[in-house]
Amino acid sequence: MNEGLPEASVTDPPTAEQPLVPELEGYRAGFRWAKGEIRNLTGALDPAAYNARPSEKSWSAAECVEHLSATAREMIPALEAGVARARENGWLAHGPFEYGRFEKWFARQAGGEELPPKRRFKAPKLYHPPHRTYDMEAAVGEFLSLQDRYIETLQLASGVNLVRVKVASPAMSLLKLSLGQWLRAMESHQRRHLWQAREAVRKVS
Repeated sequence: MNEGLPEASVTDPPTAEQPLVPELEGYRAGFRWAKGEIRNLTGALDPAAYNARPSEKSWSAAECVEHLSATAREMIPALEAGVARARENGWLAHGPFEYGRFEKWFARQAGGEELPPKRRFKAPKLYHPPHRTYDMEAAVGEFLSLQDRYIETLQLASGVNLVRVKVASPAMSLLKLSLGQWLRAMESHQRRHLWQAREAVRKVS
């Protein structure tokens, strides 16, 4: 158990003013970074460039952002449900947590820990962005709101046993990972595709 953190309680999840367990503090920094990155990327960007594809088979920046938002729309409720289940069952711990080899491998592959990524994967149909013109301002607003929801989920998850609670993928029900590794994958996955979005803008400019 980490020193300096209050004892976890089933009925008293952490508030916005309280620190998170160290693992989740790192993810919170990542979601906050994503908010700054999307603002920096789109602040002075022409909406046409936002929607332009570098090539026929490459996503536009708009499609990269929609892919991340589509993923978040499905994953956040699943993560929230996992946190609620853990608290209802009293599965509480402050870590540090040890995860299985497959879970760590999956999170690495999904994420942006190595850029440019050496391996590419086809997005599940549920998260695949439709090829159309996106309203940049509306897309950025939704993306920012979803980052806040991720951060709220981290706050609720602080003090929960991040290994014990398992969450099924909304896109592939047979794929179940621990709550901690899903949170890692989601934070890192965003870095991967925001890098891709920036590359798309660079290539069409």
